[in-house]
Amino acid sequence: MADWVLVPSLVRLRTELNEIAPGRDKASDGTIGDRAHQSSVSDHNDDEVGRVPIRDADSKHEVHAFDADDDLRTPNLTMEMVVQHLLRRCRSGAEKRLRYIIYNRRIWEASNSWRQRAYTGASPHTEHAHFSASYETKHEADTSSWRLEDIPVALTDADKKWLSAQIDAAATKAAERVWKTKLNIAVQPGAKPSLQEAGSILRYTSSEHHTIEDEVQALRTEVQKVLAEEN
Repeated sequence: MADWVLVPSLVRLRTELNEIAPGRDKASDGTIGDRAHQSSVSDHNDDEVGRVPIRDADSKHEVHAFDADDDLRTPNLTMEMVVQHLLRRCRSGAEKRLRYIIYNRRIWEASNSWRQRAYTGASPHTEHAHFSASYETKHEADTSSWRLEDIPVALTDADKKWLSAQIDAAATKAAERVWKTKLNIAVQPGAKPSLQEAGSILRYTSSEHHTIEDEVQALRTEVQKVLAEEN
């Protein structure tokens, strides 16, 4: 059989998957089909000499399917999250390089507006996800980002501690800003400040105080929202 290559768009997808899950298991990864695939119509076959559903416009020996092992071995990241991320992009129209995805007894197809239906093929695709690429030249050659880095992952305990520390730091910095502003207003340059001269923080810097207070509260609200979603 002639030398073949995986279409560039799927090479990019595989590369990004490796980047977000560098320790992932690759035992169930696959590209070129085995004899079982070669005896049937499959995107895993060489599109110039094998049985494929579509013939593209070029004469390159290409494979239009990539199987990615289900085990990503990365905390708070699953193949289901990867699949759903790609489906959101496909449904929004942001992504046009895929024809269909099969994973865990389900299939989603561009021809079916990316609606989910049960998959009853010989393999349930529980150990890997299958991604079939477009045969259109511009799409199969498109190596722009799949934006896998945008997949929202669950917060770890370390993440939550970091966010808490950021809130505390922001509150401390805000308090320092208020105090410095108070002194700048209440004390003449070169003069020695006194408690009586400084007076009340709120008296001299009420607008500054409330602005910072609002900023800190908004940050706390946003973090609490994120933590609530995780729980």
